[in-house]
Amino acid sequence: MKTYVFDVDGVLCDINCNINPEFRDWFIDWSKDKEYYIVTGGERQSTINQVGIEIVNNAKTQFHCMGNHVFIEGREYKLNQFTLRPEEMYWLNSYIQESPYHIKTGTHIEQRTGSLNVSVVGRNATTSERNDYIEWDRKYNERKILAIEFVKQFPRFEAYLGGNTSIDICLRGANKGSCMNLIQYNQQDTIFFGDKCTPGGIDFPVIRYVRKYIQINNGYNETWEKLRTL
Repeated sequence: MKTYVFDVDGVLCDINCNINPEFRDWFIDWSKDKEYYIVTGGERQSTINQVGIEIVNNAKTQFHCMGNHVFIEGREYKLNQFTLRPEEMYWLNSYIQESPYHIKTGTHIEQRTGSLNVSVVGRNATTSERNDYIEWDRKYNERKILAIEFVKQFPRFEAYLGGNTSIDICLRGANKGSCMNLIQYNQQDTIFFGDKCTPGGIDFPVIRYVRKYIQINNGYNETWEKLRTL
């Protein structure tokens, strides 16, 4: 039996969007005789808001916050929680304030269960402001530099590109790949769908656990197309 593991944002829905209603209904029907898991960097409530409670609850196990907030058969587990030390918080705030990017909208650092989301433009950004930052980051690679420099300064952490305007930080070893240790699967028959599967991306740690993965570049439509062929 095949095992399916899905990222959510950018895979089951377009980035920062809710799931397409037609795809949602198709996916629910398709998955009735399937075993699948969700592994996302986002929080549980935001995942429910994006794809709906039925898709979330029908997953055999739900891994939120890079796999550090886990729901197994209705039971909740919080793993690898941490608090930033004063020098770590100061470093991040200084980086954000000193960034040459000209728009800063607020809510730049968000503590999650076992992870941290950091955005220079801020989580309060409008769609237009987000798009502007995306273009700017493509040119200057600010997020990549931020992730590399933070881990260099504070090696107890790992940092990955998540979404398209932020980075996700976790304790060393507490990344998405650790989720696979809690999944009973046959490596040969497991398929992972992710949109950040290249080095530095939040899905990259999963790749070493599976022989087959599908890099999604064009959102849910591509996922839908791939699932139809399996």
